[in-house]
Amino acid sequence: MIVGILGSGSSDSLTRKGMQEVAAQVRAAGMDFELIDLRDEFRQLQDIDAYSEPAAGSQTVALRKRIAQASGIVLATPVYHGSFSGLLKNALDHLTGDAFAHLPVGTLAAGGGPRSPSVACDQLRSVVRALSGWSAPTHVGMSYGDVSDSGLSEDLRERIADLVAELKSFRGRRA
Repeated sequence: MIVGILGSGSSDSLTRKGMQEVAAQVRAAGMDFELIDLRDEFRQLQDIDAYSEPAAGSQTVALRKRIAQASGIVLATPVYHGSFSGLLKNALDHLTGDAFAHLPVGTLAAGGGPRSPSVACDQLRSVVRALSGWSAPTHVGMSYGDVSDSGLSEDLRERIADLVAELKSFRGRRA
């Protein structure tokens, strides 16, 4: 199962539209997809005192369990002030250092211009490595130019298809 972690607080963001396309393409490729929507879930700040031994039933335990079921991850974020969202950072802070072990992790970022999303994706690659994951070579950067009244551009759909193909090809197996 591919787990998407959506770090946008907006109900109609570019990031959300991109993740919806990722979900559709993952399912079309014959894989299951589960969305963790940080707008609605896992919004409590990470409690560092409970990091090693989180309380049963806590959001930390719930998030870790959902990630443990994944065969791949997609991290999606808007670009805020040249970086990824605080919602996503907070969720990632709840995870252990081996949370993404043996997993391919794709990144998707949405920003105002064509280059700013790459910066956030590059930053997320470092986080993926810190969590023992394998960052997929293809990242998806998107901007307002990729979306029109008729939907997502064909170029954006193709970039997402490349990312999904990599996730399918390199899906990990938990020991």
